[in-house]
Amino acid sequence: MKKILVIMLLMLLLVLPSDLIVSAQFSTLSCAQMFAEDGTVMLLNEPQRNLLFTILSIIFLALLLLSTILWRNYRQLKTQNELISNLNQLRTTFIDADDRLIYLKDEHLNYLFVNKAFEKFYQLKASEVIGCDDYFLSHQEFAQKRRDTDVAVIKKQSLLVNEVVWQDKIYQTRKFPVHLESGNYGVGAYIQDVTEEYSNRMKAEKALQRNAILVEVLSKDFYSTQEQLDYVLNELLKFTESKFGYIYLYDTQKQEFILNSWSKDVMSACTVMEKQTRYQLEATGLWGDVVRQRRPIMVNDYAGLTEMKQGYPEGHVQLTKFMSIPVIIEHEIVAVVGVANKIADYDEHDIYQTTLLMQGVWNAKERRETQAELAVERKKYLLTLLSIGDGVMVVDQAGKVEMFNEVAERLTGWSHKEAIGRHYQEVFVLSHELSGKVVNDPLAAALRTNQVQQLENRAVLTAKNGQQYFIEDSAAPIIDDLKQTIGVVLVFRDVSEKKAQMKQIEFLSFHDSLTGLYNRRFLEEEMCRLDTKRSLPIAILMGDVNGLKLANDIFGHTYGDLLLQRVAEVLKKVCRAEDIIARWGGDEFVILLPKTNQQQAEQIKTRIKEEFTQEEIKAIKGSISIGCGFKLQEQESIFAALDSAEDDMYLEKTLTRQSTNDSLLRNIITSLHTMNPLEKAHASRVSELCVKIGQAMQLPADDLRKLNEAGYLHDIGKVALEVSLLNKHGVLQEQEWKELKQHPVVGFRILNSFENTMELAEYVLNHHEKLDGSGYPKGLKGPEIPKLARIIAIAESYDAMTNATAYSRALSKEEALREIKQQLGSHFDPEIAAAFFLVV
Repeated sequence: MKKILVIMLLMLLLVLPSDLIVSAQFSTLSCAQMFAEDGTVMLLNEPQRNLLFTILSIIFLALLLLSTILWRNYRQLKTQNELISNLNQLRTTFIDADDRLIYLKDEHLNYLFVNKAFEKFYQLKASEVIGCDDYFLSHQEFAQKRRDTDVAVIKKQSLLVNEVVWQDKIYQTRKFPVHLESGNYGVGAYIQDVTEEYSNRMKAEKALQRNAILVEVLSKDFYSTQEQLDYVLNELLKFTESKFGYIYLYDTQKQEFILNSWSKDVMSACTVMEKQTRYQLEATGLWGDVVRQRRPIMVNDYAGLTEMKQGYPEGHVQLTKFMSIPVIIEHEIVAVVGVANKIADYDEHDIYQTTLLMQGVWNAKERRETQAELAVERKKYLLTLLSIGDGVMVVDQAGKVEMFNEVAERLTGWSHKEAIGRHYQEVFVLSHELSGKVVNDPLAAALRTNQVQQLENRAVLTAKNGQQYFIEDSAAPIIDDLKQTIGVVLVFRDVSEKKAQMKQIEFLSFHDSLTGLYNRRFLEEEMCRLDTKRSLPIAILMGDVNGLKLANDIFGHTYGDLLLQRVAEVLKKVCRAEDIIARWGGDEFVILLPKTNQQQAEQIKTRIKEEFTQEEIKAIKGSISIGCGFKLQEQESIFAALDSAEDDMYLEKTLTRQSTNDSLLRNIITSLHTMNPLEKAHASRVSELCVKIGQAMQLPADDLRKLNEAGYLHDIGKVALEVSLLNKHGVLQEQEWKELKQHPVVGFRILNSFENTMELAEYVLNHHEKLDGSGYPKGLKGPEIPKLARIIAIAESYDAMTNATAYSRALSKEEALREIKQQLGSHFDPEIAAAFFLVV
């Protein structure tokens, strides 16, 4: 600013005349003398005043010009500062919006700047990072690697791009030198997660590699299929980075694997004495699951498998990782390909690429085989037509039969000799499935249009003996070299079974496969269809089968399914032909009753209940809760009636739950005692003895009650055993013992199903446990076994020893007591035994 002022004054002196300057000096001097020594004012003359005014004006103008320039410079400087600030803010916004990690380091490789993505990645604020180095953020080894690349960037003064693996992700780093204000160089960097990009690149490379193999397979002239597949296996090992591999052909009919190709390293590493080339599916272990499950198998911890690996004999090459895929052509497994011992893990991409490769390879194999066969098949055209599995008939331009194969003979009932020379319509009698409709004639259409014709799917062929078949066919014109149609070849097949299957599928789309009743989907459609005024009043019954879960828990789902089927039979027996019965889902059934009033619906409900009480599956007595809902007026909702039926059903189920449960439990106990009358007496004695032991131990009254009930029910789980096993004489086999040992678990499920007995379930479950942990079913030890279960154990064992059973003789009291004393501390609780000895 001082420089500008000096320049302005110099310019002013340059533009003023010299005499004016001298006059100014004189005037200035005179002005100094305008005041007398006594202080009085001295008046200036006219020239002096003019000169003074001129000088002062020039000075004023100079100051005004200077102020204007200074103000303009100030405004420009302020605008520039605002622009720079906005640009800095915009730059920061852009950098922070970038999902890459961006940072700048100084010449000492300490952080000068980091963006938001960097803060988020390290879970640190920028203020915590600025001034720190990589050793603050990462462990020493990783930090040192990053520092080495930073040093290389500064040293080479060039961009450095590399990829870093960190926590199962791949990051691309782009580091570059940055000239700092200090004159030194720092390091800037962009770090981007390229895991997905890397994965896609690897996938693309694999796809190219796969395509290259396919090109070789398609273009190379192999001597045989064996050579072709050997080549493929060798390439597949390189493709999947595996050490071992095989290709087995698979025969679906025989369920048999036939070895086609083994990798060379397998044969040298395998020390099996008698190497097989054929395996039955049932004799294979894990590697056969690829066929049994019709899906690829992948195991990256083969040594960690706990289940037996059947099918791999002793001496077989040791596997660490394993992948196998089925080669499925037209829904049929034709081969199984396996590779093993890849250094890295196999993944879904390996499965995907290998599957695509083998699909292409198999198509190439079939193409090669087809081309080889065509040369022979062309010479055997007639023989092929005669021997294929479909019916074949060739007619001339006049429609006369020229050729007839055996299948055509079987389906039409006409022999080859009888058919030759006859008009095809006499031999090939077509009609429509529906009476009164006409089916199109494909042969006539092929002769007329010179195009391939397909038979409509409702065509029926009537044989000479009157038997009918649903058929599919195609009629293709036979065209000579002059493009003239000289005949037609008709290929037709019996699709009666397929038609039946389609009908079955159609049936299942509206029916429940287990019970044969309508399904929920059909019922909902029927509710909409029948929701009309003429169907009023409409009644809806909804029923819920009691005890289904119990049947499943005790006897398995087979008996639960049987219970549902019995329900369906009862419903069909009781209901009218026009009623619509459906399985709503699980254990619920719905009956739609058009034109049915409340009294009629209640009668049907009562009959269903009465009929179902006559049914019994094993120990489960038939019982069902039924609710009713009604639509009486046209404006009412039929679905509201359904909801009403459901609410009514649940209300009945709630109100009768206790009596129903009591009846179910009582029936289970009765069934067990009927199966084996000894069980009832045994239960009573054990219950009584448990109470005596409890009294001797001065247990509370509630525990005595539990002992009484649990002692009586301790063997209730035996109801699930077969009668033959329960009453078997002699020693039980190992498998029979396994089944018998399940009865505490079944008893636990039964008692847990009822509120009144849930508190007893634990004692019944554990009454065969032993103090030393050798008992069953859980192998509990010492205090882990509930006290009441330990009391039941000693009472049950003593009674079993002193009373004969189907598979053991009775011991005397002394023998039994001696046996119990020998097992104190291992089987029986000494404290409980002391009380026991007092009461026996």
